[in-house]
Amino acid sequence: MPSSNCSAETQRYRSDARYATDRLRETSPPAKLIEEYGNILATFDDADELSLQDKTVEAEKLYQLVLFKSFILNEKLHPLDTSSGGKPPVASPSDDPGDTDRKKSSGGIPPADTGSRKDTPWPEDVEEEINPISSSLMVGKEFIYTVKKRDSLRLIGAKLGVGWRTIARENDLDSKKPLSPGQELVINTRRIIPKTLQEGILINIPDRTLYLFKDKKLEMAVPVALGMPTYQDHGDWRTPTGHFRILLKMKNPTWHVPTSIQTEMKQNKGKVVTVVPPGNDNPLGKYALMTSLSGILIHSTIHPESIYNFTSHGCIRVNPKNMEEIFPEIPIHTNGEIVYQPVKLAFSDDGRVFIEVHGDIYKRFKKLEEVAKQLIIKNNAEQMVDWDKVRTLLRMKSGIPEDVTVEGPDREN
Repeated sequence: MPSSNCSAETQRYRSDARYATDRLRETSPPAKLIEEYGNILATFDDADELSLQDKTVEAEKLYQLVLFKSFILNEKLHPLDTSSGGKPPVASPSDDPGDTDRKKSSGGIPPADTGSRKDTPWPEDVEEEINPISSSLMVGKEFIYTVKKRDSLRLIGAKLGVGWRTIARENDLDSKKPLSPGQELVINTRRIIPKTLQEGILINIPDRTLYLFKDKKLEMAVPVALGMPTYQDHGDWRTPTGHFRILLKMKNPTWHVPTSIQTEMKQNKGKVVTVVPPGNDNPLGKYALMTSLSGILIHSTIHPESIYNFTSHGCIRVNPKNMEEIFPEIPIHTNGEIVYQPVKLAFSDDGRVFIEVHGDIYKRFKKLEEVAKQLIIKNNAEQMVDWDKVRTLLRMKSGIPEDVTVEGPDREN
C-alpha cells in the first residue's frame, strides 16, 4: 500500500485526494469531460507511485493537484450546486438548530474557554468600552467608535460585523445623511457563541460570523459575507450547512469562474470570463482556503463593503485584513462546520439571560417564535425571561444579544 511509505503529512494529503477521486468515481461525467476526469485519476496513480518510491515532496504536490483539479471538475459537473456549495459531503443531524438533543447552554452547547481569544474583529481604536458583560458564552463588546474619513454606515457595519441599520437605530441617525469624521457612535459587536469546538472553524449563517477554535478556546471571531438567499434560473447560491475539511491553502489564487456565474454574466449582458488570474481584479483576493464542500471557498475579497451581508455566490468572504490574520492560523486538514442558528441564548456570569435574534434569511423555519420558545425551555429559563422582551427582540432581529431577564418579584433565582 502506498500509505505505508507515506509520511503523516503525505498520508493526510492522500486521504483527502482519495476522498475526492472516490466522489468523482460515483459520477458519470459527460463525454466532453471524460479526458479531464481520466487525467485526475491518472494523477492520483502517479502520486501513489511516487509515494512508493519515498518521494514524498513530489507526491504531496500531485495529491494537491488532484484536489485542485477535482474541485474544478466538480464545478463543471454540478454548475447549479457550485455557487451555492451544493450538498455537503458529510451531513449531520446536529446541523439543524432545532435539534432537541442539545445540552443546556447557548443553544445547547457547553461553555467555551474564551480566556485567550483575540479581539478580532473589534478594532484597536476602541476609545471606551461601556456596559461590560461577563459571560463565557459571549464575545465582543459595546464601545465608542470614532468615525474616520470616508466611513459610512455600511462600511463600518461591514468592518465590525454589525448591521448598518442597527447602528443607525441605536445612534438615532438618519441613514440618508453622511457621517462626519470625528463623530462618535455607540457600537455593539457582542455575539453569543453558537457552539464550541475542540478545534477548527465554525460558521453560523444567520449571524454571518466565522469562529476559530484552538485547544477548546475561541481564538478569533470575524464577520463574513455568505450566499445570497434568493436565486434565479442559473443557480442556487445559498451557503450550505454541514461538516467540511480544509483541503488546500492558496496564496494569490486563480479564480476559475463557475459555469453558473458565467451564465449570470451572460444574462446580465456583460463580458463572460472563465478564468481570472491573481491580481487586483480577482474577486478571491490574496488568500483562499478550499473546503471539501462542493465549490465552497473561504477567501478574502476585493469588495470589503460586502462583508456581513448575504452577497456571495455561496462562498465565505472575509475582510482582507481579517483573512490575512486567520490564514496562517488554519492549517490544511482543519475541520469545520457550518450551522444555521438564527436564535441563540446565553447566561451571564451573574445568572442573567441574554437572547440574540437574527433574521431567518434562508426561510428554514415557519416561526422564529417557536425556535426561541424551544430554546428557552431547553435551557430551563421559562420563569427567568420577560416574554414581552423576547417578543420585542423577535420583531427587531437586531443581531445583538439583549438582556431578557424578568425583573422584580417574579424572577426566580
